[in-house]
Amino acid sequence: MSERALAFVEEWISEHVSADDAAGDVQGRAKALASRCLLDASADGIASSEMADAIDDLTAFIAAAIQEAKERADHDAEFETDQEIEVLVNPDTFENAAEDAAEDEDDQKQ
Repeated sequence: MSERALAFVEEWISEHVSADDAAGDVQGRAKALASRCLLDASADGIASSEMADAIDDLTAFIAAAIQEAKERADHDAEFETDQEIEVLVNPDTFENAAEDAAEDEDDQKQ
């Protein structure tokens, strides 16, 4: 496997793939991005055979990266305010939190 090609693709994806790519036809967008990635790799001196050696299906790889970017964006949007986040990290908002914390301390001592 070509480490150079894999590193190129990973960096290229981090610069060119976003959650916005998930809108509409993801497979079509992934195919267009894969073509662009191959062109950029070629311009960088990485042959398509080297790319194929590193990643069997570049379109599928990029489609997965699009899905991951969308999932990250969706997760980031789940808790938008400081108040919502505080509810998640404040143990006083959970029923039996003090008892659970005491049990955890006992478990760690043993």
